Amino acid sequence: MRYLSFVALLLGLFTVACNTEQGRDTPTEDPTEKEKPVSSDWTYLDQGWNETERDSFWFTSQGARIMPYAWFTALETPSDTLQLFTPRHLEDLGYLPVPESASNPGGLPIGFALDKDQATGEGFVGFTCAACHTNVIDYAGKSFLIDGAPTLSDFVGFYDEVVLGLQATRDNAAKFERFAHTVLADKYDEAAVAELKAALNELTEAAALRQKAAALPDHYPTDFTSYGRLDAFTNIENAGSVFALNLPDNGNPAIAPVSYPFLWGTHQSDVVQWNGSASNIPRSIGPLIRNTGEVVGVFGGLKISDPKGKRIVPQLPLNYTSTADFAGLEALENFVKTLESPRWDDPNSNLPAVDPQLVAAGAVHFKKYCQGCHQLIPSDRQDSLYKAKMVPLATIKTDPVTAMAALTNMAATGILQGMKVEILDGPVMQDTMPAITIPVNGVAGLLAPVILAKLKAGKEGEDKHAEINMQGHSRGGSHAQEGESSGDAAPDPSYKARPLNGIWATAPYLHNGSVPNLWEMLKKPEERVQEFWVGSRELDPKNVGFVTDKGKNLFKVTLNGEIMPGNSNLGHDFGTEQLTDTEKWELIEFLKTL
Repeated sequence: MRYLSFVALLLGLFTVACNTEQGRDTPTEDPTEKEKPVSSDWTYLDQGWNETERDSFWFTSQGARIMPYAWFTALETPSDTLQLFTPRHLEDLGYLPVPESASNPGGLPIGFALDKDQATGEGFVGFTCAACHTNVIDYAGKSFLIDGAPTLSDFVGFYDEVVLGLQATRDNAAKFERFAHTVLADKYDEAAVAELKAALNELTEAAALRQKAAALPDHYPTDFTSYGRLDAFTNIENAGSVFALNLPDNGNPAIAPVSYPFLWGTHQSDVVQWNGSASNIPRSIGPLIRNTGEVVGVFGGLKISDPKGKRIVPQLPLNYTSTADFAGLEALENFVKTLESPRWDDPNSNLPAVDPQLVAAGAVHFKKYCQGCHQLIPSDRQDSLYKAKMVPLATIKTDPVTAMAALTNMAATGILQGMKVEILDGPVMQDTMPAITIPVNGVAGLLAPVILAKLKAGKEGEDKHAEINMQGHSRGGSHAQEGESSGDAAPDPSYKARPLNGIWATAPYLHNGSVPNLWEMLKKPEERVQEFWVGSRELDPKNVGFVTDKGKNLFKVTLNGEIMPGNSNLGHDFGTEQLTDTEKWELIEFLKTL
């Protein structure tokens, strides 16, 4: 379907999912663990960034707004008067606290950025890319911070607590009184309190609706999403179908969680995301479209409304607004453009040295069984553009839920009925359409003035002579760079095979995080482990993944003896039957060097 090629907006660099259900399996822990102070004493590998660039990536706002910053710091736990979101507690949820700095004056965790409303001056807290694409790996007394690595955090658990904290503050008079005094300080008076209460009621209802829109069916386990994965696709759809159109019952359940993809190589690929739905073509505008879709899904506040005679953009029949920060998005993309993969043999690493003979033998196996899909990108050429290999579901045979989500989730179109999907192009919106068409239309509307301004200023580079429609694709001929596609839709359904640079730092594996380490990946699919702990950052250098006998949540492939849809660890059987165990260890040794 053509509009899926525009899903450059679909899954940007990170997104959110929500779930009303509570509860997480937890292993027995050392009772002294909670008493340890929060630490950010990390070792940094050379990934092409200096300290300033790293800090800027962590805290540059993209315009996402969860709630006012003053509220975030004032919320109490539902059962007592203690502060809800302390650095220690956020670390328990998998986020990475760091000290205060010029770019992080509130001392928030990595990726929790402050966004200032230009009209009111009010500060908001929201996510930026680094919240979901930064991780720490522990090994033999050292902790390595890996920029761009998939997080092991639990966003669903975090957002559950946001909702519970808001509801408790709204419903408990004593809590609200303390909240009001903290937030309003010397501006506390009867009128200000009434205004604050109304705003609190509004945000609490909206937060509960976000949960309801994506809520899992009753028979799903409470920890289905949990640590280290998220259903980004469905939540971007819901940002359009539910919140942008103000249709509360127009959402789809978030039943397709995926492991967060790593960021290095993202900018260089022609398409992005597990299903290849997000296009980087043309290079001049594709990433901005993609990232605008991402922030729409992560508290970007997209609204599509009847202008009632007052059009924001005269050429558009509807008004499109959001809090997205386009300058911030472009700055973040420029950082990602220069991000390099972490190296196992980095001078700052204390990881075990690789065996050159095993590496040489493993390179032969890689060429025979892996390189047809996972092309080799030399470490000194990571800025090279490449065309991703899309592998049809019938070939890869991995869990189909994510690949099918964009094709099967439907939603009512409301006031969009009769419009073209991309405003100037695409199918005409019927009363019910694939849910993704709604945020596609929304991002097209948001970026219409941006794209027109870029064209007017002559900033389209190789695309400036081509006619650019609202979806950001060239209709004046192919301008793709050598070795790239022109951004056409990937075969449906399919999954993206990307270069494996830095793969050692990105466990668990497969798109849905259902395989804990590289050794399990090379087993015959039916012999792979059926459950393992997720959430530990302690590296297992032999099997190449994180240790699986402890963690924060027990991932289970099956439910009641049957493979759980979304959790299958089958498929990707390339070489698993042909290679001996010795040859598999050789291949793993080679993979460490990428």
